[in-house]
Amino acid sequence: MGLLLKINIECMEDIQKELAYYKKIFSLKDSDLAISGYIAYVSFVRQQVEYMEGFKLKDNIDGKKAETVVYDRAISMGESLPDMISKMNRLKAELKIDFDINSDKPKVGATNPQTISNLQQK
Repeated sequence: MGLLLKINIECMEDIQKELAYYKKIFSLKDSDLAISGYIAYVSFVRQQVEYMEGFKLKDNIDGKKAETVVYDRAISMGESLPDMISKMNRLKAELKIDFDINSDKPKVGATNPQTISNLQQK
């Protein structure tokens, strides 16, 4: 039982470190336009994902003009969603929002020729 308690305490300490880090990062949103913009972008993408989850194809292809417009917009949104998510992830990395429990600092991703090439293309 003592080992389990020790593991839970260590896990809780890690969670508290991560929470403190994110509180610090997201408290910057009031003064840092980049962080604020990222948070707004995430909210926008999340709304689109939620809409797509609730979209029922069968209910929107009946042939009525109004339903066709909704269908067309949903399809367009779905097609652009992967690109938006990729851009969101690149922005997250660029703003260094990921957290590393061991160092209380943003995570640094693996460096390889492809990631260096991707950075140079930006």
